[in-house]
Amino acid sequence: MTPSIANLVSVLDDLRSRTDQIRVDGLINLVRRIPGSEMFNVDLLKNAYENNDTIKNMIRNISDDDSGVKYVHLKSLEGSEDQLPSDEPSNDDFGSGRNPEQTVSSMAKRAAKKRS
Repeated sequence: MTPSIANLVSVLDDLRSRTDQIRVDGLINLVRRIPGSEMFNVDLLKNAYENNDTIKNMIRNISDDDSGVKYVHLKSLEGSEDQLPSDEPSNDDFGSGRNPEQTVSSMAKRAAKKRS
């Protein structure tokens, strides 16, 4: 597994505990901020979704909303009762009310710890 895909798995795992969807551009930006994934892009995301079983088990689908914005719809964590499906995409790129910089910072710290 490449560093970018490993970082994508880490980001998706973190996001699934808080939301059931995220804008594709928001997800790509989160992954790119982790060292080793600076070149991550939508083509790598689509390739991982189509060819990587770990990613397939985390992402329900990737689709456009009515305005043409692409969203990644995440599969809920097993046993998680607090994630109900949503028909409307969130306007928040990061899928939660948290400050995006805090989210990225905490995710980067967890990823750095896993690499050590």
